[in-house]
Amino acid sequence: MRWGSGIVTPKFADGNAAIAWAAEDAGVRYVSHYPGSPVNRVIDVIEKNNSNNIIINHSLNEHIAALSAMGASLCGARSLVVMKHVGLNIAADPLNYAGVIKITGGMVVVVGTDPGAHSSTGEEDVHWYAPQFNLPLLEPVSVPGIYESVKNAYQISERIQLPVLVFTPGRLAYQSSLIERDKIPDEPALLRFDKNPEKLINVGKRAVENHKDHVLRLARYALETSCTTQAFNPASKYGIITRGCTYAVVCELIEGSGLGEEVHLLNIERTYPVNLEEILAFAKDKEKIIVIEDQDGFLETMIKREAFGKVSCSIYGKEYFPAWGEITYEQILDFFTQEFPSEFSNDYEQVPEIEFTCPERPGTFCEGCPHRPAFYAIDQALNACDGVIGGDIGCSSLPPHRTDWLLCMNAGIGLSQGIAQVLPERPLVSTGGEGSLFHGGLISLQSAVENNINLTHVVFDNRSIAMTGHQGSPTSSGNTDARKLFDSIGVSHIFEVDAFVPSKITHAIEKAKSLRGVKVIWIRGDCALQPNQEALRRLRERTLAIDNDRCGSCTRCYSELQCPAIVKEPVTAHLSIDMDRCRRCAACLDVCPNNAILVSDPAMEVMCD
Repeated sequence: MRWGSGIVTPKFADGNAAIAWAAEDAGVRYVSHYPGSPVNRVIDVIEKNNSNNIIINHSLNEHIAALSAMGASLCGARSLVVMKHVGLNIAADPLNYAGVIKITGGMVVVVGTDPGAHSSTGEEDVHWYAPQFNLPLLEPVSVPGIYESVKNAYQISERIQLPVLVFTPGRLAYQSSLIERDKIPDEPALLRFDKNPEKLINVGKRAVENHKDHVLRLARYALETSCTTQAFNPASKYGIITRGCTYAVVCELIEGSGLGEEVHLLNIERTYPVNLEEILAFAKDKEKIIVIEDQDGFLETMIKREAFGKVSCSIYGKEYFPAWGEITYEQILDFFTQEFPSEFSNDYEQVPEIEFTCPERPGTFCEGCPHRPAFYAIDQALNACDGVIGGDIGCSSLPPHRTDWLLCMNAGIGLSQGIAQVLPERPLVSTGGEGSLFHGGLISLQSAVENNINLTHVVFDNRSIAMTGHQGSPTSSGNTDARKLFDSIGVSHIFEVDAFVPSKITHAIEKAKSLRGVKVIWIRGDCALQPNQEALRRLRERTLAIDNDRCGSCTRCYSELQCPAIVKEPVTAHLSIDMDRCRRCAACLDVCPNNAILVSDPAMEVMCD
């Protein structure tokens, strides 16, 4: 890597660091984000060595992240927006307008995609937003490629005055490779905001003219530039087109099987807009083209749309590969075996098939997690009356999945409002973390107030957006007074309870059921992986044990609270507490009906036995 006249040894990094380094080396001035796997570590890398005085906006949702970056780029600052694929749904509204305002500072929107839903509650192919936004979309195929794509995206963005999308799948975001950094020697831009009603006030005829200009700018860019890689035999009648992670797998199989003379491979890194001239040149004299890509078949659709009536060969894709999950090595190998049976003979060194049963290992609450006793308490309050529990995503969505649905962020409070209105007598509690509340749930809560809905909403406040890396929330900063906030929007009743005393949570829910209007039960308990000083003291000084002579074998602490620090002996069925795992939260003390939990703590006023 070259910094001025010096040379620096390439550094090892994963895809998250590649994104951060590329933005830094391109002279980014403004970064906004909402944390989401698989790109949740980008902001950590930027913050760790922020020697460039980059302005960081820890946005409360992706809508805010996109708008704030647009504002910075309107002033000439290079900006970076980072989110995961489902966050693009939230950012879609402002990004539909991002192309018409002619930003002057480069704006790059990095989206972590997740084929196979390895770190997400749902699988969604967000490629279709590219033609809706009419924004360029780059898809690198390697970790060094991520670095180059993000860095180049700034130059593309400023050249055509459009934000540029860069999609990075989890498979690349978590891979590591050597990266040779190369700082762009641009002088810092003079930041200014110019009033320009012609491009910034998009209504009526002016909106149509700006949209026309936007579309034509993108069309010119599509024809002027190339972002493809070709390999193997250009004279072959058989063509394969890839994008993203499928490129490396296809290359490996072609090389390993000796198919280099049989096929012609084209990888497209700029998947929108496609360069029609390159597609037509590749398809010339071909008899068959196969598009191999993850998920819905976006690239296949774009190619067929642009090349319709202009090529003589057949183009296939999703006829052979599924529209869900990641396209795997085995699936591509099976396809090649069918297409080229003579080449894939017994001499081909295939990956041996190993049959084994791998037990599913779903996530679960950590020992000492405040959500565990909170959900236990909700169950106690609602199970007897067949109550409904509305679920949200985040740590509260981990198994054993005590809620009645699990969809998108803020679905807990959102769906619950409709159910509460059509089934007013059905006991119902909606749930969500404080991160979800400030992401978009607060306006849902205010809507419930304005519509006079009889709703009880539980907020799990662990003072951390823990699921995606323990980013801070408005309650961890201490800047937000939640009670005053709820009072100001007209919440009828507010209960504040300790997450580790489930009986008080159950009592609060029972009380809320008897009241009308919008009720909020604010359950406070710090994340176990971010212990406060009191939690650290308990770990040092408190001990707990189970007296099996007192235990009535109800196993409530073991089978209902389901604390993993409580273990059952296989022969005697006696219960004990594994102190190496126990976080000393003492929720089990409140749950036990037989006073069988013995606790010793010098700080307690009364020694319990």
